[in-house]
Parts: sequence; C-alpha cells; structure tokens
Amino acid sequence: MPKRGNRTSTPALLGWAAAVLALGLGAGALLGHLSCERKKEAPKREEPAKPSHPVHKPKPEVPKSEVHSITHEEAKLPRLALIIDDLGYAEPELVKRLCQEPVPFTVAVLPYQEHTVESADLAHEMGKAVILHLPMEGRADKDPGPDALKYDLPESEIRTRTRKALADVPFIEGANNHMGSRMTADATRMHWILEEFKGRKLYFVDSRTIATTQGWKVAEELHIPTIQRKVFLDDDKSFPEIQKQFERAIAFAQKDGEAVAIGHIYPETVDALEKLIPEAKGKVRFVFVRELVK
Repeated sequence: MPKRGNRTSTPALLGWAAAVLALGLGAGALLGHLSCERKKEAPKREEPAKPSHPVHKPKPEVPKSEVHSITHEEAKLPRLALIIDDLGYAEPELVKRLCQEPVPFTVAVLPYQEHTVESADLAHEMGKAVILHLPMEGRADKDPGPDALKYDLPESEIRTRTRKALADVPFIEGANNHMGSRMTADATRMHWILEEFKGRKLYFVDSRTIATTQGWKVAEELHIPTIQRKVFLDDDKSFPEIQKQFERAIAFAQKDGEAVAIGHIYPETVDALEKLIPEAKGKVRFVFVRELVK
C-alpha cells in the first residue's frame, strides 16, 4: 500500500495565518508610531548656499530731518534755508566739517566730480538734505563743467544730459542751477529741462544768476515746487562781507517770514558759518529748503 505524503492539517494552517497577521499588524503599528514621532520633530531648514562673491547690501536710509524737537517759541521764528553749493570737488574733510553744524540745511552737489558720490553720501548720513547742482551755460568766459546744459544743444541732448546729471548724484530731492544765466533766461529750454523733473517729483530752486531768469516761472507753470534764492553769502569771501550778507538774509527772513541764502563750499564760508550760525539763535529757525518750496 503506498505511503501518503505529509499534509498540514487545517487547524495548523489557521494557526500560522493568525500568527502572520498578528506580526503584520504589530509591524504596521510600530511603523505608524515612528512616522508620527517624525512628524512631531521640527523640519530642518536647508542652509542657503554661500555666494561666490560678496553681496553689497543697500545702505539703510537715514532720516533727512534733524533729530530734535522744535519748541513753541522756535516754531514762531522766521525760517531761513541755507544752501551750500559746489560740493563734489571739495575734500571730504571740509564737507564733514560743514555738515557738523547742528542745524538743518541743504547741500547742492555737482555731478561728475572726484568727490561727487562721497560728498552726497556723507551729507546724507549726517542728516543734511541733498540736491543736484545742475551745470548750465552762463557767461561766455565761465566753464560750467563737463556735460553741462548748453544753449546751442538740440532738445534731445539737453534732455539726455539733464537725466544723466540727475542720475549721477545720490539721495537728491531737488536741484538748483550751477551758473546758467544764459539757459535760465530762456523759457523754452527751461521747459525742456524741468519737464525731466516732473515725473521724478523733484523741486527746483532758482539760484537767480540773472535778473531775467525764467526758471522759477516755468517751474510754476509745470506745477513743480519751486522757490528763488534771496541772498548770495560769499561773492566776497572776506568774513566781514559774509557776515553782512548773512545778516541781510536774516533781515529778509524776518521781513517776509522766510528766505533762501546760498553759499559755497569755500573754507572761508565754512569758517564764517561756524561763527554766524550760533549767533543767529533766537532770530531765525534754520530749515531744509524743501520746507519752503511751493
């Protein structure tokens, strides 16, 4: 009689199946627990790749107003806006000395000069307002500088040079004319120039280098904030003459409620202002020219 092959009984098979199932359920629970534990951990952030070249961060903006409160008595004083022209060629040490004066004033910076950007940076960092000192053709015997606005240039070139000069000086909020007696006396050319200001929301200070200037009139027509210079401080650089002109500026401010006086970055002018500004306390309140333009 032939032997039968070994056969597993049904109960044994059921036992094996139950064991395998139990094992599977246990492993699944363990994996699920581990997965939940991982989810509780904060995800690690990838470290950004280091750049292969240094990143130059933009300079933080410095407030353009002097950090001091105005008393009720000071608020009633007539306002005097000082503008100091021709920064750009002067040594930074002289600019720094000027800007150490503890009153608000405005500096006008020439484009394309050796110290143009450095002077604007320094004045801005020391809390002074910066405007462009825009070179324009004046008297035939005077050179207004590189890429100046010349009377015989076509409109397209005058506009191009205006835009170029505006872009060359950082932190500007407006402009005044450097020389420019021939250009500012011509309304058509001043329209070409000042139309380039309009979209940039800049103001224009007419330095009044000629009595027949059309600059401020054209600015008013174009609804560009503007004002005219009242006094030049240092046509004569001797202290008695600068003092005389400074006192005239104070007198105009007291008469009209406000005035604009323009000086230059001469060592003699800086010397004089170090003496005269403290003496003006209680007579006028020094302000940025942007506070007077209308």
